[in-house]
Amino acid sequence: MKILVDSHCFDYKTTEGINTYIKGLYGELVNIAIDIDFYFVAQNTDKLRTIFGEAANIHYITLSSKNKIYRLLFEFPAVIKKYDIDVAHYQYTSPLIKNCKNIVTLHDILFKDYPEMFPLSYRLIKGFLFKLSAKRADLLLTVSNYSAKQIAMHYNIPINRIEVTPNAVSEDFYTIDKNEATNFVKSHGFEKYILYVSRIEPRKNQIALLKAYNELQLWQDNYDLVFIGRRTLATPEFDTYYEQLPAKVKSHIHIYNQVSYPDLKLWYKAASLFVYPAVAEGFGIPPIEAGSAGVPCVCSDRTAMGDFKFFNGNLVDPMNIDDLKNQIVKNLKQQDKVLLSKIQKQIYFTYNWRSIASNFYSELKKHFAG
Repeated sequence: MKILVDSHCFDYKTTEGINTYIKGLYGELVNIAIDIDFYFVAQNTDKLRTIFGEAANIHYITLSSKNKIYRLLFEFPAVIKKYDIDVAHYQYTSPLIKNCKNIVTLHDILFKDYPEMFPLSYRLIKGFLFKLSAKRADLLLTVSNYSAKQIAMHYNIPINRIEVTPNAVSEDFYTIDKNEATNFVKSHGFEKYILYVSRIEPRKNQIALLKAYNELQLWQDNYDLVFIGRRTLATPEFDTYYEQLPAKVKSHIHIYNQVSYPDLKLWYKAASLFVYPAVAEGFGIPPIEAGSAGVPCVCSDRTAMGDFKFFNGNLVDPMNIDDLKNQIVKNLKQQDKVLLSKIQKQIYFTYNWRSIASNFYSELKKHFAG
């Protein structure tokens, strides 16, 4: 079997959940499925080689264009024909010309349930393309039970046609050196801080954490607030609230557009507390990254994040600012190391790429073998 993997997301400097998903899933699968030939397709194939390595069953194909319309309309169909590909795996959107079997991972369709948080142009264009791709897929995947239910409901697709291949955490999150992390953040002028990692946009609800931090006056206890994530949508409420804060408060609030992967792990490990009050997620990788690093986490209980039962009482209603503040204070005052270790183990057992890739391999054989 020859599988093409659309890997163009690795051509960009910034990383998203899609990168984590493809890297984790196929990074394990290439070692398990030695009977499958994998064709990773992108412009920067040198970068792909550092991720997936070299083996007799691993091949790299260089795209000629970054233009997504040209890529979907012309380049992918041509590559599939040239290399006699059996199955092609796409994220969200597949080409209009279908000249082999298709796997589509539709990570979420949050714009259907939260239209007010997405631009109209996004909802119209993505709504058409995502639905068409999902309907035409020979194997339709998503990353959470929540997303599976919403896709089935909105697109009128039988839920038994949708397979869940969840995200997971890289194993190096479990072995981050605490001393290295502490020294790293100290070199940047930090000792105690609350951390939030994700893109900055309305549904991520950074405004709730900003308000909680300000109302609790945590800067007076020498806690800083650190946001790591690039802006992808306008957040006027967050911006207005931030601009009206006194200078002494602003001096304790830090927003980093992007950090390297090695540095990100250190930011996680040294954090006093990780807080994730997102309103809507198709999965929600950052909270389980924090948990796997052994950091206490206060997490939203909405949408897919409701599956993170291992956070116990630290799942909160992100729209209830008093509940959020209470959990922040509780976790800063007392941290149960035994519970944090238990959470680590539960995350590892539930969300590890090896078992997820093994299950995916079984689905490939069931749907496409012979």
